[in-house]
Amino acid sequence: MSTRTIGVRHPTFVDGIDGGAEPSFSIIARLVLGVLLGGCLLIGVGGWAATTDLNGAIMAPGAVTVDQNAKAVQHRDGGVVGSILVRDGQAVTAGQVLIRIDDAQTRAELAIIRGQLVELSAKKARLLAERDGLRDIAFPPSLSNGDGETLAIIDGESRLFRGNLASRDSQRQQLELQIGQVDEEVAGLVKQKDAKRDELAILTSEHGKLQGLVDKHLFESSKFLPISRDRHRLTGEQGSLEASIARARVRTSEIRVQLLAIADTARTEAQKELSVVDAKLAELGNRRIALEDRLTRTEIRSPASGILHELKAFTVGGVVTPADVLATVVPADAPLRIEIRISPASIDQIGVGRPAKLRFTAFNQRTTPELKGKLVYVSPSTTKVGKDDAFYVGYVELNEGELTRLGERARLVPGMPVEVHVTTEERTALSYLVKPIQDQFTRSFRER
Repeated sequence: MSTRTIGVRHPTFVDGIDGGAEPSFSIIARLVLGVLLGGCLLIGVGGWAATTDLNGAIMAPGAVTVDQNAKAVQHRDGGVVGSILVRDGQAVTAGQVLIRIDDAQTRAELAIIRGQLVELSAKKARLLAERDGLRDIAFPPSLSNGDGETLAIIDGESRLFRGNLASRDSQRQQLELQIGQVDEEVAGLVKQKDAKRDELAILTSEHGKLQGLVDKHLFESSKFLPISRDRHRLTGEQGSLEASIARARVRTSEIRVQLLAIADTARTEAQKELSVVDAKLAELGNRRIALEDRLTRTEIRSPASGILHELKAFTVGGVVTPADVLATVVPADAPLRIEIRISPASIDQIGVGRPAKLRFTAFNQRTTPELKGKLVYVSPSTTKVGKDDAFYVGYVELNEGELTRLGERARLVPGMPVEVHVTTEERTALSYLVKPIQDQFTRSFRER
């Protein structure tokens, strides 16, 4: 059986230091150094984040617009397109005729209204003459100097007036003839009454004489009775004649009333017709004014000088609806502005006067610089166009001299897209890091 010998190695000491502790010291020193360096880095970065202010920006899409809104070309009444005198993109001046509306129907309606006005004016002149009891009609000078159709209307009213006048004169003559006949009848009755009165007077005298003889029995009573009867008969006939005379005179009065009523009836009827005619004249006068005004607006003119844009009338004979926008005119001398759309979520971070940087994406990005400007307007409420999300409208103006940096070839035109970065308020870097966490904690601990 063999015996193995185990050797034991003893540590050596150098200058009183344990040689076996050297690796352990190296690791600890490195850890301490790493912790110190990490702490310094953390303190440095934290201090920088807490004290350094950073500028933020809100990106808002926009477009170049005209400071004065494009002028809409409209027609109030609409109608049929008669002629189109311009084309899209053409330079126009203020008041230039762009489109003519066919006015045939309007002119026809106006001619009818004017004819009716002439007829009613002539009729009114006739009615005035009849109301005032005149023997002639005083037509207005505007009718007397009219055309052949107007003169024919005047002649017709004159004939009617003369006919009515002759009819009334004929009625008067008949009534006056009746009055004459009644007067003659009255005269005859008066003569008969006078004769009866004389006869009665003679008979009464004779009756009185005989009455005395009869009373003295000198005359036979049988012969006296017929005289008495004749006396009573004559008295009755005289009364009857007086009644006939009274009736005849009453009839004369009635005829005279009818005679006066002819003129009164004519005046009353004329006045009634005048009221109707005046109402129709007022109505037709208003319609004539409206048609004449419409006739003056058959030429659609440019509201301003500029470039014609979005022309929508292309067909002669096409129908234009009332108030339809036929085209727009971009004013030539109006300054340009930048209109942007601001998200409602970012509205609290920006305000009027904030600086902005503008990038015109339509130009070459390598050669086109960013321009500086400022936000000059923010709408008080959101706007919604179609199915797009709601947004605030903002206007940005370029700083003085910035537009020249684009060069001569780069020309801004309305509708050109722009990317705008509006500078927000300065914030520390730490706030950018902490705010998302803070917002998440706020939402997490909010009670449902």
